[in-house]
Amino acid sequence: MNNPWHHFRKTDSVILGSITERQNRWLMACLSNNQNSAYGMRYGFSTIASIEEFQRQVPIVEYETLVPWIDNIANGIDEQLFCTSVVAFEKTGGSHSGGKLIPYTAHGLADFRHGLIGWLNSVITQFELTEGKAYWALSPAATHTDTTNSGIPIGAGDALYLGEENLTMFAELSAVPLSLSMVKDMAHWQLLTLYFLIRCQDLRLISIWSPSFLSSLLTALHEKQHTLLMLLAQGGIVADHSLCADADALRRYQDYLAQNNTHILWPQLKVISCWADASSQPLARVLMNHFPNVALQPKGLLSTEAIITVPDTHDNPCLCIDSNFYEFIDDNGEVFLASEVRPNDEYRVIITTNSGLYRYQTGDRVKCISRQQNGVSLRFIGRSGVCSDLVGEKLTEPFVIHCLNKLEGFAALAPDTTRLGYVLLLDEQYRQQNQPWLSGVELQLHSNPQYAYARRLSQLHPLRYTFIEQPIERYLRWQYDKGKKLGDIKPPALLPHDSWRDIFQIQG
Repeated sequence: MNNPWHHFRKTDSVILGSITERQNRWLMACLSNNQNSAYGMRYGFSTIASIEEFQRQVPIVEYETLVPWIDNIANGIDEQLFCTSVVAFEKTGGSHSGGKLIPYTAHGLADFRHGLIGWLNSVITQFELTEGKAYWALSPAATHTDTTNSGIPIGAGDALYLGEENLTMFAELSAVPLSLSMVKDMAHWQLLTLYFLIRCQDLRLISIWSPSFLSSLLTALHEKQHTLLMLLAQGGIVADHSLCADADALRRYQDYLAQNNTHILWPQLKVISCWADASSQPLARVLMNHFPNVALQPKGLLSTEAIITVPDTHDNPCLCIDSNFYEFIDDNGEVFLASEVRPNDEYRVIITTNSGLYRYQTGDRVKCISRQQNGVSLRFIGRSGVCSDLVGEKLTEPFVIHCLNKLEGFAALAPDTTRLGYVLLLDEQYRQQNQPWLSGVELQLHSNPQYAYARRLSQLHPLRYTFIEQPIERYLRWQYDKGKKLGDIKPPALLPHDSWRDIFQIQG
């Protein structure tokens, strides 16, 4: 049988041309394929022959503008945003908002797959992965399966994202059975995940989204040790999965519990791929303290709407030039093409996709790291749409992330409308490490002139601090109970609403 690692080394032919040439080819093909859609006819896709004409004729939009078109698709009306059939919808999985339905077409999913397989090929090359297993984050299943009024599924399974041609090899590489994604009970899902991971001594790659996802599993390795020890010693049945005893895994797990050393469980682990930018940076630092001899590969920028960047063999987050059409808007409102962005400048991302999003503002903010003739490197720095404004101070997530960058573990700023001020929510586990830096956070916030002015006028009370037991686990549970996929949840640096008391079960 073919080595499944080798399967993912197969890549498409090299696409030639400069950034502008490749982006122009991609865009013209997209517009041609969808010119007879209702949206394409409204904005004259058939008459567009250049990027400049596209920018003149097609407006930049946010999600709300597309809602009528998306509602029509959900109700079974064809050829609204695109000329092909919708395959499925996915709900946005962001930390700050939810409920947006994003349509997927076969062509749009192929674009996503092109970037994903390209990343997998580069990580296999970089870390010389030729044998062993990989753990891909599999969230527990939703408590119920949704469909639109016309019966279109909401929620895409692994086969849809990966493609049937890749699924068999993907399953062979997986350290845990893909059937775990069908387990609805979160406690059962977590127990099964840990059981199979403990048994997987030849684990080589861990690919997750949020570092908090893996951190919560490490916490559960200790919290669920009684049940795990029993299953490894005697076997059992959990959520229709028949589990056998494993004396070797039992011994290694016992050694791990005694020494708290992940190398005992996974001695061949080479790399962990996860979010490590913006609000995920301190969480990634804490996670990697548990894996001192393992490489961290910061994952690129991928949203429900589109794949935007993936890391190359040097861990640079490179724009997926051949997966979508990209534009970038600066704080002055000037729009740039991918070939025009300038190193060290910051931009908001605008995408055009084969799944019906045209000049769509994603809300993601990036900083250009470098630009060459055939590629662009962009680092995610936060969400531009996340803002807290009690008295005119307008704190944004990228600014808050900068203010909190010296803190360890979970740290989030939240508005306190009962006393008109802000509270910094912190992990009790890192109280001692963070204590010396707390006064500096208030000073950093004062670098926002509006915040400093509001404090001088006593419009805002001084920043206060609250330490919370297991804040990550509480936040994950809150989002999961709202229907978010566990693996997609990204703990924020700024909570722009006053629901933090409910999220973290804080009184007063």
